[in-house]
Amino acid sequence: MRDDICSVMPEWEVVSAADTKTATTVLRRDEDGTFQFQSWWSDTPLTKLGRAGATCGAVADILQGYLDSRPGVFGFHCGAVQVNGHLLAFTGPYRAGKTTLVSRLGTEPDCALFCDDILPIDGDGVATALGVQPRLRLPLPNGLSGAFKSYVAANMTVSDTRYGFLDLSNQASLGTRAPLAAMIVLCRQEGARARFHELSTEDAAGFLIRQNIADPGDAGSHYDRVAAMAEDLVCLTLVYSDLEDAVSLIREAFGAADIPRLKAPLGPALPLRDPDAEAPPADLSLRLVRASDVVTRQIGEDTFLWQMADRNFFRLNAIGGAIWTLLEQQQTGNCIVRALHDAFPATSEQKIRRDVAMLLGQLIQRGLAAMCPGASPDEM
Repeated sequence: MRDDICSVMPEWEVVSAADTKTATTVLRRDEDGTFQFQSWWSDTPLTKLGRAGATCGAVADILQGYLDSRPGVFGFHCGAVQVNGHLLAFTGPYRAGKTTLVSRLGTEPDCALFCDDILPIDGDGVATALGVQPRLRLPLPNGLSGAFKSYVAANMTVSDTRYGFLDLSNQASLGTRAPLAAMIVLCRQEGARARFHELSTEDAAGFLIRQNIADPGDAGSHYDRVAAMAEDLVCLTLVYSDLEDAVSLIREAFGAADIPRLKAPLGPALPLRDPDAEAPPADLSLRLVRASDVVTRQIGEDTFLWQMADRNFFRLNAIGGAIWTLLEQQQTGNCIVRALHDAFPATSEQKIRRDVAMLLGQLIQRGLAAMCPGASPDEM
């Protein structure tokens, strides 16, 4: 695994640890050729991983350690590409297509990939490239151009049946710094032409807050900083269906000294779709438990859930974190409601039931929690 990690982080130096008693990430190859991954911030190992999956786990722990050792650095969960010198951050809801888009942009001569996952941003709004190869889901989605598929096939490094890391000739070197110029929220719509829409400062700030995986520190100072960042950025929503159409629009809009250069007026701001809000509420009589492949991380007052295989991040506030703690053991939603009502008697049980059903429905939809095998509804 050392060679695989060095392959996807080629400019990082790997050294032998003098003190092996400190918390570490552990990777172990099993007899069947799959890997176990034990994160330094999780109690339960992940098993049956392929080479790329295990490598991704190690990389994620390294990058989290990078952020933890630099208080005050913002860790934006996004893809980022420098286009003609302008650094653009691409974010959006789960599976919005950011990795495929930024990887495709990274093949263009006037572009440089900064990241496909985590972008460190300092207090002055300057971001740093960490020199980590992007990781694509396999098989590649339908509709990609033959040229891009050929490029991926010829430049893949560490891979398994589910994922492959990509060696981009136009990847920014480790330590390359640039001020963040724009934040673009991706919105995939089947059959839609690529076009930009307005994005309000408030919505942009909301994405920055939700997608930060570093310790925010003091809440008041953090929100002030996020608001200032959003004010300084060009903020847009990109609606698209065809990847090549989107790449062409981005390069045209951000290829000039003054950005963005748009052929037509921006479309009106769109209501930002939250796929999690569309999850059906859970049946509170069902017995649920955490999914076995979820890694939990406490950052400030919030709890972050991470499924390594799908790069599935989910953020919980303090109450959500308490619900997640209860799900360490099999629980029905009704049991959770009773526990929360005992803790917060001033809150109506009806409101608690509604909120718990909504959150559990979101966790089930994301695959973060599941009904226990053979479990039947509890008795009311």
